[in-house]
Amino acid sequence: MKQLILSIVTLLTLNPGIKGQNYVPFPTENVNWNVYYVGTCQERAPDTILIRYTIHGDTIINDISYHKLCIESGDTINPKIRSIGGLREENKKIYYTGETILSATNEEFLLYDFTKQTGDTIKHNSQGWFYSVILDIDSVLIDGMYRKRYNVNNRWFFQNPDYIIEGIGSVKNGLLGHISDIPTCGTHYWEHICFKENGEVKYLNPTFDDCFPDNLVMGTNLTKTESQIKIYPNPVNQEIQIENNSDKNLSLKIVDINGRSIINQQLNDVKTVIKLDVQPGVYHVLIKNKTGQIILTQRIIKQ
Repeated sequence: MKQLILSIVTLLTLNPGIKGQNYVPFPTENVNWNVYYVGTCQERAPDTILIRYTIHGDTIINDISYHKLCIESGDTINPKIRSIGGLREENKKIYYTGETILSATNEEFLLYDFTKQTGDTIKHNSQGWFYSVILDIDSVLIDGMYRKRYNVNNRWFFQNPDYIIEGIGSVKNGLLGHISDIPTCGTHYWEHICFKENGEVKYLNPTFDDCFPDNLVMGTNLTKTESQIKIYPNPVNQEIQIENNSDKNLSLKIVDINGRSIINQQLNDVKTVIKLDVQPGVYHVLIKNKTGQIILTQRIIKQ
């Protein structure tokens, strides 16, 4: 008995940051990971994109059962869904196969391994190109429950060291960031924004103040919205016009490439003319409904 008590005290002394908790498995439905990405291999301004990962049902890949990982695009009410690969969990290890941020492979990656201890190495692929070394393990309070958090050195990625949380994954490089090749051409950068489960934000990167930063383009607009709201001309010299044949309770925001708000106003008329007295460059127009949901985004160029 004395030996048992001594062992427990020793364990707590060696791991003062780890609080008692049950293991939190990886989610399988009603979940979203948002990732900020900026990049180009061309001699032009880089595109800023919001990558919106989600899980939609199950799939079979190479005769193995996975939860289908998808990317959402378009508005946030009726998004378009595109399957990119599969996630599965086995013995607290999370496996992934499919597209990464900039490429695709048939290989199965060991995405996360929540059985490892401080000093261990996680080899994410068979060739050993992608690996993480566990520097420290502590706990973080998520939605009223402590989850184990790994502080890892992933060598040459943008966010290093990275943090990996049970039931969420990377909260710095993003869901698939640490298994994505970084091209040598142009500009490339990515960062985790937020994790949502059952419609609630469970973890928000403190670098951002919202899961949907205003300066990020959200992909293809919904067909119905495109026919009801028109923004022109593009490129623009002095002013832009917005034709609104949709809901009259809409608002408009124009932000620059860094997310700074330039113009905010309501769209209550069929046609609105806005003077764009700003420096030449790339800007984003966002149209929101009365509940704050983004229904359309358009990139414009000020000449």
